[in-house]
Amino acid sequence: MAHHEAVGAMHRLELLRKIQTRVAIGPSGLHPGQPPMLHYILAHPGCTQRQAADELDITPASAAASLKRLEKAGLVARKADERDARRNCLYVTKAGKEKLEEQRRIFEALDEKMFSGLSEEEILSFQRTCEKMFDNLADESCRHLTICKLARRLHDDMKEEREE
Repeated sequence: MAHHEAVGAMHRLELLRKIQTRVAIGPSGLHPGQPPMLHYILAHPGCTQRQAADELDITPASAAASLKRLEKAGLVARKADERDARRNCLYVTKAGKEKLEEQRRIFEALDEKMFSGLSEEEILSFQRTCEKMFDNLADESCRHLTICKLARRLHDDMKEEREE
């Protein structure tokens, strides 16, 4: 069986994509965890820091640090909630929207490069294969999880193993 070789190819591809992503977004000044935060806030204007942290499955301290950097860069603004002065609502600024558009173009170009030479049919077949493999591995406890929450689960599992 070619399982070992196929798994090795998947790992190599994902690692190289991560490396090239970091290289591509490096000049933009964003840290790798910041684009998901910007995307969430853009999709949920007026959300709170806690809501963003919960959805992205990061600690409140990580969310606070990320938001502090994003505010300092002028990409996110906090405004007091009109109904509850104790709450701050988050909004992506015009500069933040421009940065997200820049990021989208970077990722689109990287994906175009990665999938170059493949037909639409080959890409769809690859996607279906990945989804089937996911379904083969997933149980009910993780089938519904987002990428962020799957990554958090892996991180937590690895932390528990180190502590034992």
